Amino acid sequence: MASAALIKRTKILVPAILLALVGTLVASVLTAAPRTPPAMLGASASLTGGLARIHGVIPIEADGWMPPTPSAALANPPGDELHRVRILLELTAMEVDGLSFDPAEYAVSALGTRTWKAVWFSPAPATARQGESINATLVFELPDRAIDLTLELPGGPGLSLGKGHHRGGE
Repeated sequence: MASAALIKRTKILVPAILLALVGTLVASVLTAAPRTPPAMLGASASLTGGLARIHGVIPIEADGWMPPTPSAALANPPGDELHRVRILLELTAMEVDGLSFDPAEYAVSALGTRTWKAVWFSPAPATARQGESINATLVFELPDRAIDLTLELPGGPGLSLGKGHHRGGE
């Protein structure tokens, strides 16, 4: 008798729990803040103090690039299903106060909430006066099949990485 009651209760509880989980997922998608679309690859985007533009999104496997001095961060191959991408970034100070470059403020994001920080960068944190530019190189380890990736900018909408970061330009 107790077994029949347990089965009846389970038949009601399992669908109720699944319905609650689906409802929570739908509610989180509907209430999420809309993502600001990034600037297209090759276009400039504003950031705190100036403008940013990507000059290249290059898988390191494509050209064998290595930093000018050996780096412990790049000494070992990337993890499984990851590849390294070098982003060539130009920052131009437009504001009277200039522009500060701090590599820790830059990340690559994908749809959803996943982000990746640079594993190597050059130059070190720097400041440019109005009218000056900083040419930066940022290296990220990104998933092989990631899509819709954006370089997040401090105070700006971000810059699209396009599809060129995939191995073999897929």
